[in-house]
Amino acid sequence: MNKLALATAGASVALLGALLPPDRSPDPQPGLLAQLTPPPTAVHRASAGLSLDDPNAVVEEYCTRCHSERRRRGDLVLEDFDVADALDNGATVEKMIRKLRAGMMPPSGANRPEEVVIQTLAADLETVMDGAAGSDPRPGRRTFQRLNRAEYAAAVDDLLGVEVDVSTFLPLDTKSANFDNIADVQMPSATVMEGYLRAAGHISRLALGDPGAEPGSTIYRLPRIASQKDQVEGAPIGTRGGISVVHNFPADGKYVFHIMPYGAVEGEIFGRTFGTEQIEVSIDGAPVALMTVDRWMHESEPTGLNIRTDSIYVRAGPRRVSVAFVKQFEGVLDDLIRPIDHTLADGQMGIGYGVTTLQHLQRVTV
Repeated sequence: MNKLALATAGASVALLGALLPPDRSPDPQPGLLAQLTPPPTAVHRASAGLSLDDPNAVVEEYCTRCHSERRRRGDLVLEDFDVADALDNGATVEKMIRKLRAGMMPPSGANRPEEVVIQTLAADLETVMDGAAGSDPRPGRRTFQRLNRAEYAAAVDDLLGVEVDVSTFLPLDTKSANFDNIADVQMPSATVMEGYLRAAGHISRLALGDPGAEPGSTIYRLPRIASQKDQVEGAPIGTRGGISVVHNFPADGKYVFHIMPYGAVEGEIFGRTFGTEQIEVSIDGAPVALMTVDRWMHESEPTGLNIRTDSIYVRAGPRRVSVAFVKQFEGVLDDLIRPIDHTLADGQMGIGYGVTTLQHLQRVTV
């Protein structure tokens, strides 16, 4: 009876197991599968006699089969490679390090050592390269690089405090990929060197002064479209319009400033209807001359629309020269016609009433 019951139970269990689908088998107990499954093993392991302290042996074991004189995979031969002489083959070693760190060598399917062996070999190569580069640096060859025009002007300003327009001495800079400071294209030539010598002579005279300098003049012009209603950058506070520039005085001496305002169509001074104007001349922010403008002056007169200062003593070197009108009011006036910023757009308007028009400087000669 007991044997019959046991056989029946066994048949039932067998039938139940046969009816279950293959992918619906009951899960084993938690952790049981992990205990029963053996740990994964590497397809290829390092040889038993291979030492991690011998990187040359690793290269011989796993690299020379493909990178031999006969096969030359990747046009690379490692049969006579020595890690100690890695610096002599710097490009090859750097390539080996990148391939090893990325896991690309040895390639998939080839005889590969354990990962610790690969990383150790890469570390050994890096150590040899870093040590050799530190004891015997080889920075390579650098092309002689000259300063371009912008760099040269900035260097002169930093060293001597002289602002100079180097475009009158140096040729245009050659560009590479739209950059004008690439050494490969900024090659010196006889013409360039001559320009630098002329610039050096001019700059040295500006910085040190030239007692034997001959009389000369420099003209600064203002365009008609420039608005002269407000203060100009660099000019003293309380002024309007005019001009403010850095002028290089070649020597200690006396200088005269010639000032010409804009005229109207008939020859009168533009803006004469406003009233009496004053022009201030300042050097480095300090006023050196103050002149009252005759609003009835005319171009037909012998002196025309020219205003001349007395002789003013100025030390040699770069100085900020400002020639501007004394500002007489702030804000706008209640005019019949609203003025515009470009007040010289209509030259006839400057001699008529109904709108406030201000006098404008046309040029300043030092």
